[in-house]
Amino acid sequence: SHCPNCGKTLGALELLPVIGYIVLRGKCKNCKNQISVKYPIIEFITGALFLISFVILRENVVEYILVVVFISLMIIITVSDLYYKIIPDIILIVFLPVIFTLRMFSDVVIWYDALIGAIAGFLFMYFIAWYGKKRFKKEALGGGDIKLYFIIGLLLGYQTLFLSLFFAAIFGIIYSFLLKNKGSYLPFVPFIFAGTIVTYFFGNIIIEWYVSLIF
Repeated sequence: SHCPNCGKTLGALELLPVIGYIVLRGKCKNCKNQISVKYPIIEFITGALFLISFVILRENVVEYILVVVFISLMIIITVSDLYYKIIPDIILIVFLPVIFTLRMFSDVVIWYDALIGAIAGFLFMYFIAWYGKKRFKKEALGGGDIKLYFIIGLLLGYQTLFLSLFFAAIFGIIYSFLLKNKGSYLPFVPFIFAGTIVTYFFGNIIIEWYVSLIF
């Protein structure tokens, strides 16, 4: 890690999540240039999600590690999508076998439900991309989003998979409406991340509540 302005390699104090930013008052120790607040915000969100996951999953070590690995993946590609408008294939390739292995050893989602979810997520997103391109004559969904939903399917299984996509779409619509983000590039990964986390921790509760309203 280094200062984006002068390129100086960050020291131990500067690398401390959030605390380093506060101690240095948001400025590089070397060039005194202001450091973007996006760094401590991302660090805080990451730490908060790790802590919440631990509180909820502390009795299931494998599942906790799986969720931490998934959160780490999503943080990386969220930043990449926000600032570079791309989901690097190499990141997905590195994380995929780790997430796959952990899911196979965790009993929260049965392994064949996870595989069905992975395949269903990939195929559904592929269909959306194909239909969107055919209907609107332009790319409606990036290839990275399609591949990402294979991994999300592994995490969630098929039962709550589409609920995550529903929440992602709702969050994206709300964001576009509030910021009037019309015609410009809309990074979808942050909303996929939020939708997946909400679904992972509350999906079954939401489904049970919805079913109770009908029956």
